[in-house]
Amino acid sequence: MVESKKSCLLCNNKSECFRQLSDSQLDFANSNRAEISYRKGEMIAKQGNFYTHILYLQSGMVKVYKELPDGSNLILSIFGVGSLIGLPFLFKNQILDYSVAALDNTTICAIDRHAFEKLIHENGEFAAEVVNQLNQCTLYNYDRLVSLTHKQINGRFADTLLYLYRVVYKANPFNLTLSRKDLAEYTGVSVMSVIRAIREFKNDGIIDISGNRVEILNFSQLERISRTG
Repeated sequence: MVESKKSCLLCNNKSECFRQLSDSQLDFANSNRAEISYRKGEMIAKQGNFYTHILYLQSGMVKVYKELPDGSNLILSIFGVGSLIGLPFLFKNQILDYSVAALDNTTICAIDRHAFEKLIHENGEFAAEVVNQLNQCTLYNYDRLVSLTHKQINGRFADTLLYLYRVVYKANPFNLTLSRKDLAEYTGVSVMSVIRAIREFKNDGIIDISGNRVEILNFSQLERISRTG
């Protein structure tokens, strides 16, 4: 973990909500944040701690996951550049009920939660954009719930591939930074089930995987599997 800092006023990589702030409000945000770099695999936030900062992902990729009583993990979400993490914990003192870890070399802008709340009170446009991002997270969680509870393994894995393509990597082909274990924890199945799904999808000509390079070859078939579960 390495800490550095540059001014919010000069940053061209701001979240959309921070683009709604005045120069004085950006200066206030700048004085209440830290810019921290993490190596792949490093823990960023630990389940069970008090949540003190909103996290903005400047570069890299992170996983948000639940540590379950049996020692296993369930990845709740995978976030790429431009994501804000921790919005549901605003305006309440609550123990963090998930962990956050870097899936790649990652830079986080950690903004003091109370400073973030003050900006919500002061700036309606800022608050509206925060609500918009919360709404997007809510809709995503609805889709995740349906996928995990009502779809078979191949349907879940199709959802995973489409999410990685559309939201996380935004490219096809893409270089997969998740391990097979990460894929299994996100899909909610065993590692062996993920390996079988990869083999089936590859044999059926839906995807091609060579090392970490993944290419979706047949979108219509992949989307059909996602729909039918």
